[in-house]
Amino acid sequence: MKIQVIKEKENPLLKRKELLVALDYDGGATPSKAELQKSLAEELKVEIERVEVSKILSEIGMPKGKAWIKIWEEKKVPIYSEMKKEKAESEKKEEKKEEEKGEKIEETKEKAKKESEEEKGEKETKPEKAETKEEKGEVNAEKTEKQEQT
Repeated sequence: MKIQVIKEKENPLLKRKELLVALDYDGGATPSKAELQKSLAEELKVEIERVEVSKILSEIGMPKGKAWIKIWEEKKVPIYSEMKKEKAESEKKEEKKEEEKGEKIEETKEKAKKESEEEKGEKETKPEKAETKEEKGEVNAEKTEKQEQT
């Protein structure tokens, strides 16, 4: 990857240099911030913690682009490659938590299902109010009276 500084500005108030660089990455993919941060630190001979890649803009269909870079005098910028590792680790932890939540939800659903089945079983075993012979006779009498009327 070839890096050429187009514009350099000193910003004493914020204690940093602001660079606009032209990139030529020889037919490969656009470099990541981590790759660019590492190569700029080597080329400019500064510590990698002081190089901040603000933005990378590639030209459409060309293996070229521009990048806005800040080189700090005092500020420690996180190293992008380490940030990716930390992000991947935190995502794995979140996935584990979600899996555990899913398992707990399934367990509670199963418990609720068992409880509802037990309740149904109790209802089925309870005898319903049996009609007495007298009530049955009255019902039969009412039916016959209606039939006779029609």
